[in-house]
Amino acid sequence: MMTDSTKKKEPILLERSASFVGAALGAIAAGAASLLTAGHSWQAWAPLAFSVVLLMIALYLGTRAGVWGTLLAALVFAVLLFRPLGTLRVADGPARANLGWMLLIGLTFSFLFAPPTSGIRRRSSQAETTEPGRRAS
Repeated sequence: MMTDSTKKKEPILLERSASFVGAALGAIAAGAASLLTAGHSWQAWAPLAFSVVLLMIALYLGTRAGVWGTLLAALVFAVLLFRPLGTLRVADGPARANLGWMLLIGLTFSFLFAPPTSGIRRRSSQAETTEPGRRAS
């Protein structure tokens, strides 16, 4: 039988697991994209094209997953795709700019296009639906 405290913890666990899945998907997909585009003349454009993946992560898994997926994808691209390899430094100016744009677009997608029932939006909608003077449970 589920107690009230178990019911409260369940959405938090689901939200955290979705965040972990989103972060993992972002990192794995960025690694795959890095391997596929490495050495091509258009590799500097890979982060911008990857923004579509970040949009999907935000749409299906929520704000927190989109943010973590975006941050980890940027780290993976910087370390695995752009020279000097193995460091966070990106020597190529256009590649660095595209990586910055991917970060901006990914974070924006995470906050604008995430489902209204994810993360902070869920908590604020619960607060609005409770009666004045009563706290959301």
